[in-house]
Amino acid sequence: MHAPPARHSRDQNAPLRQYLTHCALIVLIGLAILGVWTASRLQQMVETEVGHRAATVLESMLNRHAEELAVDRLDPQLLQVMDSYYHDIAASLGVVEMKIWNADGTVLYASRPGLTGRALPVSPELETALAGEISVSVGHAFHPAPGQAVASTGPRLFEIYVPIRIRSLNRIVAVAEYYQNAAVATDALSRARWQTWAILAIVGAMFLSVLGLVLHHGDALIRRQHRDLGARLAELSRRLDHSMETQSRIQQEARRQQEDQKAQMRQINADIHDGIGQLLTVALLRMKPAPLSGAPQEDSVQSVRQILEEAMSEVQALLSGTSQTPLPEMPLARAVTTIIDDHRRRTSTDVTVTMEEGLAEPQLPVKIAICRLVQEGLHNAFKHAGGKDQQVRLHLEGDRMVVTVSNRARHRRDAVHDAARRPMGLRNLRHRIESLGGTFQILDQPDQRIEIRASFPLIKAEDRHG
Repeated sequence: MHAPPARHSRDQNAPLRQYLTHCALIVLIGLAILGVWTASRLQQMVETEVGHRAATVLESMLNRHAEELAVDRLDPQLLQVMDSYYHDIAASLGVVEMKIWNADGTVLYASRPGLTGRALPVSPELETALAGEISVSVGHAFHPAPGQAVASTGPRLFEIYVPIRIRSLNRIVAVAEYYQNAAVATDALSRARWQTWAILAIVGAMFLSVLGLVLHHGDALIRRQHRDLGARLAELSRRLDHSMETQSRIQQEARRQQEDQKAQMRQINADIHDGIGQLLTVALLRMKPAPLSGAPQEDSVQSVRQILEEAMSEVQALLSGTSQTPLPEMPLARAVTTIIDDHRRRTSTDVTVTMEEGLAEPQLPVKIAICRLVQEGLHNAFKHAGGKDQQVRLHLEGDRMVVTVSNRARHRRDAVHDAARRPMGLRNLRHRIESLGGTFQILDQPDQRIEIRASFPLIKAEDRHG
């Protein structure tokens, strides 16, 4: 049962182990390069230092005889002195051979028999010493004389060239060449190499240990942040669930309020039925048919009775939640024509209608606003001007639909233009049209005409559904 978590833990530690392995490999390669370079530099420094120390001793011994060495051939007494010097440094410094050269490349003194007095080729190291610099190199063989084989000594040797100068004249008169056994220096160098590698190993181990601790701490920090992030995500999920639950409660409350509003509307409908509906019913009942003296009066009474019957029907339709004339369900042209025909029938007035061919169907709110504009405009034309020369026009101007209702006005039109005295129907109509992005205007036209004009942005009903 516990195997899967353990395997999951190992899988999680795999990237850390891989990263540590790569880092360790890089560190080991770097330390190896550094060790090799340090060892070579150390060897060069040790050999140079040992050679220069021996050269300093020999230089101090021979410089006292510098003037005597400024000749082509040494006298026997000076040769014996050179032999004594050679034996002294051979015992104390491990020198195995010594020569003294003059500036022309002639051997003035040689510890090896048969070389004294001979002229030999000048080597690059001898040229360096003749130029005034001490030359130190390490090798396994002497420079042979012409016609002789290389004489190998087996162990490594320091080959040292020391310039001998007359200090008062600062002139180099001879060069001392000698070979020193490098065994002592080699042992010291070997110990130094081991110490260097040991130090590098310790430093590498410390570096890898610190790197491992840092990576382990970083991995632990990342895991802790991962857990914290998981906890935060869980908290956010919980809050989201709580928010959705709260939103659901809000929606339920909104539905409850809608039900309350419907109940209030039903109560208002009942009040209207019990008030206006009853009054209209009484009026219709009291207007019983009776013989009349004249036909025009009878026509007027019959017209009023018909209007009251329509009003009663409209009240009943409103109380039932439906309109007697379902204008929103009709096409725009038919709905406008129906409103105009009802107005003609009720008022016995004429209305001129002009509608552009192929008008697109607007959105439902715009269609209702157009119908209310036509209805209110014709109602005001009949009420305030007796319905003289009534005209309704629907047309397009660019990407806007324009509706105008006009009539010939009477003498005073102040109430129409004064916002404070404007009828409530027009104020409500302006608000309805402007809330749909349209414009509403009341304009004075020539020949005592007044025009109610509205325009709407043309957004087709099918575009809205799409």
